[in-house]
Amino acid sequence: MNVRQGPETVFAQAPAAIFPALEGASATGENGRVGSEFVFWGYQQRDGRRVFLYACAVRPDLDCAARVPAICPAATTVLDTREASGNMVRRNCRSIAVAAQGEVRPGCDDRLESASLAVGLVSCG
Repeated sequence: MNVRQGPETVFAQAPAAIFPALEGASATGENGRVGSEFVFWGYQQRDGRRVFLYACAVRPDLDCAARVPAICPAATTVLDTREASGNMVRRNCRSIAVAAQGEVRPGCDDRLESASLAVGLVSCG
């Protein structure tokens, strides 16, 4: 799974402020993405249940609900959904670029933007 940054880079508030069910939950490190517009983070709730928080860019050409089932290998149960404001990175990359030493994304310009995001809490199984 290729998501190392936590939800604090997306939201100005703690995940438990968005979904009270995450109060006291601990991050599991099971993070990932479905395409470039949908990201999720794994949590273990105080009672031991494992859940995933997701955020998806709200765009007319993107069906966030269609990406939710890809979080789990089998069945995905949606526990709660809503919209929340957050930050997303708009990345613009050139086809050909010269990489300088230490550049992670040569030829790309990143721009941080505030956005309305579809967010949800799901469990697997």
